[in-house]
Parts: sequence; C-alpha cells; structure tokens
Amino acid sequence: MSKTVPTNRNAYIITGPTSGIGRLTALELAKHGTVVLVGRDRGKLDEVQKTIEQRGRHAVSVVCDLSDFASGRRVAAEIVALNLPIVGLLNNAGIFPMRATKNALGWDMAFATNHLGPFALTEALVPHLPNGANVVFIASAVENPEHTSPPRPSASAAARCRARTPTPRRSSATSLR
Repeated sequence: MSKTVPTNRNAYIITGPTSGIGRLTALELAKHGTVVLVGRDRGKLDEVQKTIEQRGRHAVSVVCDLSDFASGRRVAAEIVALNLPIVGLLNNAGIFPMRATKNALGWDMAFATNHLGPFALTEALVPHLPNGANVVFIASAVENPEHTSPPRPSASAAARCRARTPTPRRSSATSLR
C-alpha cells in the first residue's frame, strides 16, 4: 500500500483495475471518491494509481492474487485497516487462460481467480460494508452457459473480444449477510 489517503471521502474497491473495463472504471470511480486498486501486478497497479493521482484524485493500491484465498483475506484486512468509508466493491478481475492450470490448492486457476477468490474477498469485507453498499460482480460472456457457440477459428481477434464482452451482475451487500 502507499501513502495516506483521505478518510472523509467515499471509497470504492475494484479488482482487476489495470486494463480494459477495470482500468476505465477505476479512472471513472476516482472522480467520485478514493479508489482502492486490487490486483496482482505491483507495477501495473502503481501506474494506474499514478494516473489517478496526476488527475488530482486519490487512490491506494494493494497486491492480491485472487487465486490464493489467503491472499484475498489478507487484502481484506489491509483494506479494513485503512478505515475508509467503503460504499462499493467491484469484483472485475478475471483471467481466461489458454490452457487449464491449477492453483496451489488444486482448484482450476480460472475458476479460483474468477469466482472463488472474489467470493472469499467479498465474504471477508461484507461485515465491514455499510447497509446499502453496492457489491458488483463482472462475468464474461465466455462463462455464460447459454453462450454455446465458440467463435469460429477464422474469426478476427476483435470478433473474439466482442464475444467476450463483460456482462455486469449486481447484488446488494446486505443480501450477502
């Protein structure tokens, strides 16, 4: 984590803020309060934090490997220790590996990173979220069971990316209690 952040501004936690929709969302959220950037690459987190701070906004970054549930719980404790008025959690981080791999506990890496890790982080944070806080999960269309036809091999990279456009899923933190 880096320098002190103001504790009198609303705070938003976002996982996966270093590229794509996560990066754009982090930059937008920074206009409304302090952003807690959660990701696995310190260098990329620092770059996003620097961009936010150059715009006169506030951010703090914490390193977390969501495929490691202990890392998620540790990061939750670090975030709680910041004493920020958290009003939202956006679970955006996700991976789409080209081949199956396992995490240290033997779970499929994509399943652990995209589902179990965000759930563990959210579960650790829920007792510290105020009633009415927003908890949002982003899921890729690749994980949509109704999406049965994979992109054709001849499809361009852009078409494959469009087929994986994130679909927001939203729930209230109070419903998780």
